Amino acid sequence: MKKLYINPQGQIVLKEVRDPQLQTRGTIVKTSFALISSGTELSAIKWKRLYNSSIIKQFISSKYLRRRMFDEFKKHSLRGLLKLFKIYKEKNILKNFKNPLSDFSPLGYSCSGVVVESNEDIYKPQERVACAGSSHAEAIFSPKNLTCKIPENVSLEEAAFSTLGAIALHGIHRANVVAGEYVGVIGTGLIGLITIQLAKASGAQVIAFDLINKRLNLARKLGANYICNPNYHNSVNLVNKFTNGKLLDTIIICATSKSAKPLDDAVSLIRDKGKIVMLGAFPISVDRNKIYYKEADLLISRSYGPGRYDPYYEFEGFDYPKKLVPWTEQRNMELFLKLLSEKKIDVSPLISDIIPAEKAENAYKKLEEDPTNNIAILLKFSGEKKVKLIDQFESLDKRQNKELTIGLIGCGSFAQGTHLPLLLPNRNCKIKAIATKSQKSADICKNKYRPDYVTTNYKKILKDPDIDTVFIYTQHHTHARFTIEALKAGKNVYVEKPMGITYQECLNVHDIVKNTKLNYCIGFNRRYSPLIFNVKELIKERVNPIIINYRIASSFIPGSHWVFDPKTGGGPIIGEFCHFIDLILYLINSKPIEIFALGGAMSHKNTDVYDSCVVMIRFQNGSIANLIYTDLNGPNMPKERIEIYSGDSAIIIEDFKKMKTSGFGFGNILLDKQDKGHQNELSAVILANLGLTKALVTEDDALQAMELVFKTIESIKTNKPIKLN
Repeated sequence: MKKLYINPQGQIVLKEVRDPQLQTRGTIVKTSFALISSGTELSAIKWKRLYNSSIIKQFISSKYLRRRMFDEFKKHSLRGLLKLFKIYKEKNILKNFKNPLSDFSPLGYSCSGVVVESNEDIYKPQERVACAGSSHAEAIFSPKNLTCKIPENVSLEEAAFSTLGAIALHGIHRANVVAGEYVGVIGTGLIGLITIQLAKASGAQVIAFDLINKRLNLARKLGANYICNPNYHNSVNLVNKFTNGKLLDTIIICATSKSAKPLDDAVSLIRDKGKIVMLGAFPISVDRNKIYYKEADLLISRSYGPGRYDPYYEFEGFDYPKKLVPWTEQRNMELFLKLLSEKKIDVSPLISDIIPAEKAENAYKKLEEDPTNNIAILLKFSGEKKVKLIDQFESLDKRQNKELTIGLIGCGSFAQGTHLPLLLPNRNCKIKAIATKSQKSADICKNKYRPDYVTTNYKKILKDPDIDTVFIYTQHHTHARFTIEALKAGKNVYVEKPMGITYQECLNVHDIVKNTKLNYCIGFNRRYSPLIFNVKELIKERVNPIIINYRIASSFIPGSHWVFDPKTGGGPIIGEFCHFIDLILYLINSKPIEIFALGGAMSHKNTDVYDSCVVMIRFQNGSIANLIYTDLNGPNMPKERIEIYSGDSAIIIEDFKKMKTSGFGFGNILLDKQDKGHQNELSAVILANLGLTKALVTEDDALQAMELVFKTIESIKTNKPIKLN
């Protein structure tokens, strides 16, 4: 297995090491996600690099080394000057006064994963757990008291924060925060932002302090009542305003600093007999008079909580009595996970990126070079489930030497921005020709994509005997006509949605496909999303009917766009809503028997087509689907959310990037990036047209989806439910 280390040069490397073995009371865990602690781990990397740097750089960079040099100078006086130089030349100062750093040093201490095995039946195989104190590795041994079961509705990504959450929670316990108190949090890094949420969950009024406005704005979103940047505000005046002149009851310092300024600032802002909890790393130096007259308490918060650094607790598995020590390391982790489960804490906004462990060096580089925009980065070791659809198509691709010859009719923004970047590197296809409206766009495509030829006469492609399949990317009103012409010319067809802009056009396409028996594929790509494939696997054995709520909130498109022309685009319900109807039909897999829709031109008053609708569909097996489609959406808001309920289980998909489950024993999935299925779709289309597999969408599926689209419009017009044959 692989484990993450800093090598002697201060570089991040993955080394092959032995698999972990069961030791004392504990568990072998296959790691899914590991959270990088930017403070602790980056400090270790910087120290390692300093160790391997020149003597001059060490002297300039390290106050510790300068102090040690002067200590040696005092001991040896001038007679020992040469000896002192020799000590530095051989780097014995670091070797004698710090742990040796010339070897490979492991990194990490907060992760989540799945149980492989455990002794004393502590956990069952495949149970999801959060672990503390273990290094970043594909598999770890996690001692009993440093392992916690993850609640069902908490994802593995969220659970990877549990150790850092326990650190913040121990600070809250040390401060003994109670409801109604005024709490200041100095430093809005990863620990600080979690601390703010914990203080709010305790009922406190919170003010956040930092020098970075972007972090402060995030602190406000996560619950801080007030924010303060000392570079722009008078902290004392702002705190007086916030507390009505009482100053702060408690201050938790989460900042890291080379000076004692955070502590000095805290003393100025604390009330008489208030509490200052020191959670961050900074020198402890304080004006005695200031703190004496306030009689404030200075408290140290040590790591995750009671049990830390006690080998009997951490490695032998002996617990402390709960009535005497209510909040140990493990109980802090468990409480943090419970708060995540109850949605009182949200760590999702803190996740800046999820990076494969193989590219860990990039993760540390991002944290080091841009700490403002990178708060928490997760390393992904194994993921939660393999996506079988991707494996299926990729394995077929790799085994085949066949090549599909393609001609494109139309080459607009969607073709160029989404499909061509996926088609060009595919070894199983060749783009021979591109047909466009104008010579200018043909010349651009010729230079950019290098087909054998370009043309402004699409019929040249239809007559080309070498072209197997035609891909159609034109305006909606031409889809049916070009499809029928291509099929009559003996070509397989892939066409972007919709099938046609009238039901009769769709029927004509359906009939010609049946007659020619050629392959016809339509661009309903969402069926091919990895998340949808996993949903199908989860619900295929269901007994109960399904209820689906599907919300689609698109970005606003001006009414002057061709899609709003009834004769050219047909309107967004015909041109785009068909996507979502098809996905509902695919998931429920039952005959629709009734549809009722309300809607209209709600954001485009002067157009002849509808832009918004609420649609309810009833199915023969008792399932119900509700779809909300609109462009009345705010900027930067997610477009799609799918909620699926069946029996005692539920699935939520957010914008085809994140999937949460409950009741399936499956866990959650967070993809590296949004995946609406385009790549899988194109792989399936190519392989289907090579005769190697079947595409997921047939002409029958396409016609059924389009029929429901036209019934939607009819129901809106009549304001009545419509029975379906």
